[in-house]
Amino acid sequence: MTGRERILAAFEGERPDHYGVFEHYWGEAIDLWKTQGLPSDVDPADYFQLDLRNMGWFDTSFQFPVETVAEEGDYIIERNNNGVLLKRHKTESGHTPHWLDHKVCDRNSWEKYKGRLVMNDDRVALDPGDLSRELRDKGLFVCLAGTEPYECFWSVFGQANLFMLMLDDPELVRDVFSTAADLLIQIIDRYHSDGVYFDGVWFYGDVGYRNGTLFSGSVYDSMLAEPHRRLCDYVHSIGKKVILHSCGRIESFIPRFIEAGFDAIQPLEAKCSQDIRDLIPEYGRQTVFFGNMDVRALSGTRADVEAEIVPKLEATRGTYNYIFHSDHSVPQTVSFDSYCYALELVRGFTP
Repeated sequence: MTGRERILAAFEGERPDHYGVFEHYWGEAIDLWKTQGLPSDVDPADYFQLDLRNMGWFDTSFQFPVETVAEEGDYIIERNNNGVLLKRHKTESGHTPHWLDHKVCDRNSWEKYKGRLVMNDDRVALDPGDLSRELRDKGLFVCLAGTEPYECFWSVFGQANLFMLMLDDPELVRDVFSTAADLLIQIIDRYHSDGVYFDGVWFYGDVGYRNGTLFSGSVYDSMLAEPHRRLCDYVHSIGKKVILHSCGRIESFIPRFIEAGFDAIQPLEAKCSQDIRDLIPEYGRQTVFFGNMDVRALSGTRADVEAEIVPKLEATRGTYNYIFHSDHSVPQTVSFDSYCYALELVRGFTP
């Protein structure tokens, strides 16, 4: 089977030759692996024969000019394209920026700048057609990638401030999320109308934290469910699949994500006490479970790797709705040998 066929098998509930594989890697992991056997002149995605690729990235920003304000040792202070003043690490992965100031932060500033959120040519990747055809010709499952409405704008307003607005001005927040959905649909439609090849759309939207969701189910129902449904309905209307990335403990939102129309949920962080061995019996074929392999176990011995992977793969027998991925992304604590062994186990497993 081709990579595309394996990923589609997961969506259609068909038995693949082995489960599809995709991954996000820390740059530090790749640098380490190049000292442990990974060829330095090969794209890791090609070397590991990943079955899916993301291409393009939606620009849903206010398109303010980007400005470097100062540099302080390992950090840079800049005003980004959403008007946010932030301090971020220059080189190391895994650091959350410090949010210092927000140009768009309330109803007045939203109304002042909302008109900038219109479709234009700069919101799509330059000439994505050639890349999409190249990935298609490799037999891969090709995704457009971008942020869903909450992820588009929480950092614009500031997360704590947005939570307060959910309480104090819910109509404003509904308008923000609805505007994001409108813009996202226009962007995806531009790719589709221009004949860019893709099989699915991958939305990134982190609505979970370590112990639970960032806001209640009733808030989701009131503010995010409708924009999510519109996005999924549009993507399905053009014959594509929809994947949702959402970090943290989002288990209580899974029924809502399914109802909204997301075809796959990723990464299902094991570090947040989520386990597909519990989820698959509860939800069956209602969605594709994508990830959940604990990087803490992958950072251990081969025995640790096997103990993590094999029982979880066994839980998928009969449903086949699984795609292999870590439970977030692979850091440098995972050795090249351990990761290669993980892929060996997955590709040697008969679903």
